[in-house]
Amino acid sequence: MNRPMGVRQLGILLVSGVFLSSCGEEKKAVGPQGTKPDKVVLIAVDAPAKYFHLVRQDSVGKPMMDSLGPKSFFDNNGFTYLDHRGNVQTWLPQPNVRDSLTIMCNTEYLELSTHNFFTLIKETFLVKNGDTVVFEYEHGIPKARITNRTVSDVALNYNSYRLKNLFDNKYSSHYMVFGNLFQTGDLDNHEQNSIDYYIEAKADFLREIEFLDSLRNTKSISEVNYRYRKDALGILMEKHKRLKNIKKWFELNSKFEVESNDRPFVFDRSKTDSLMIFSFFRDHLIYNSEYGLQPIAENHGNSGSFYIDSRIRFDSILQDKRFNQTARNFLLLDAYHGIVRDFGVRDKEKYFKKLQGYATNGEELKALSKRYKLDFRKSNKLILTRPNQDTITYSKVLENNGGKWLYIDFWASWCQPCRKSMPASKKLKVELEKENVEFIYIALNDQRDNWIKAMEADGISNGQNYMVENGIVSKVLEELGIKTIPHYLIYDPNGTLVHGYADRPGKGAGEQLMALIGARVSQGDQKENEDDF
Repeated sequence: MNRPMGVRQLGILLVSGVFLSSCGEEKKAVGPQGTKPDKVVLIAVDAPAKYFHLVRQDSVGKPMMDSLGPKSFFDNNGFTYLDHRGNVQTWLPQPNVRDSLTIMCNTEYLELSTHNFFTLIKETFLVKNGDTVVFEYEHGIPKARITNRTVSDVALNYNSYRLKNLFDNKYSSHYMVFGNLFQTGDLDNHEQNSIDYYIEAKADFLREIEFLDSLRNTKSISEVNYRYRKDALGILMEKHKRLKNIKKWFELNSKFEVESNDRPFVFDRSKTDSLMIFSFFRDHLIYNSEYGLQPIAENHGNSGSFYIDSRIRFDSILQDKRFNQTARNFLLLDAYHGIVRDFGVRDKEKYFKKLQGYATNGEELKALSKRYKLDFRKSNKLILTRPNQDTITYSKVLENNGGKWLYIDFWASWCQPCRKSMPASKKLKVELEKENVEFIYIALNDQRDNWIKAMEADGISNGQNYMVENGIVSKVLEELGIKTIPHYLIYDPNGTLVHGYADRPGKGAGEQLMALIGARVSQGDQKENEDDF
């Protein structure tokens, strides 16, 4: 029986001096031929603008036009790697063109990772310093080739190769451990199905180890790539065992002898700086820094979310002696992203100050501040920009529209429900044009170019349009209760918020507005009668 993978195998990899540090980004340019091998050049040819995953797909890579079923969209997918400062970077190639990126590198190897959009399993490419890597796409899935040296296609594109040869390009048991609910819709038996697929995945794990052994014996893959793939596979098995129902299954079956491939997968933490280059090791660190925190359920009416308390996680990472500074920098940043996503402005400010005090990766902190626009001095305002880039505050917009009924639509170019409501919104605006109602559209968490294009495409560019500039740090959004979009507000002519969760256009908004207007008119008539009396 196979012995457990872990410290011993990785030790061989590391003692050889293969992985000593990581890489960093340079400008988007292809370097001249004949330069020293101190960089990796990436070239993406006609990357798709959007990545589709057909949720009920029965075969990996099946042409989209021949496939039916619900689709999931991946708009922000790219190639992720670790730069020389220990910071995770992601390159998003420009779609439908030949785009390139040069990554400065002073190590022998660099790992690039992306999602396999059909299987939801991370796909990784292990390339060497000095390589020029060309990515071409088939059904949205990237395939790599090296132009400067001869390299085994099996080794370079191993993830695609294993899916074809081990799983006949169908969903693997590994995916079904997590994804069987999407395929069967069997909510009642989902947990037992996960256990059944985990047992199948254990058998497939051993089968894949034998497969990797045969590839090494035939020299189809190098020793380095062989051990790299085995370790990634071991982490995948650990990921399965994190599921609550599988943990419980292990506890109930603890009286039985544990097989060698069920033993915990461990790393030599003294090698953290070298191991950080691997996405599976970074995932391993994240899991171990979540400390079994139970998910918090939150409901926003039409939508909801689950998340752990990243504030507790952040403070626990600070106290955890298992992590060196490199790991701590990475994990504190990861925890802070959770705080930004799930908690209020006060917590965002408090923990950003902590982050500045304990993290040592200054460049990444600057990038984080720029990305989220973390200027807490402006937290008491909601700052907006017009299409002409003039800046105005939300309170000033309300003031400028005094004496009118306001129907305010918080939306975004990427929000499909928001966009689907726009025709009804335009129709409602025409119907109420004699009722002193002003329609105001405010884009939230959007990008300027996409916002402008969406306004024009949806035919609302002639109205009052603004984009939020400081949504992450604005207490005004918190006071308005805006956590998800679309979100609609109604103000009366006195500037009073009379409905903080107004109905959508075409789904009750017109009736709601007319009822409010009618009630105000009735109140006015009643007051006039009282004055006459």
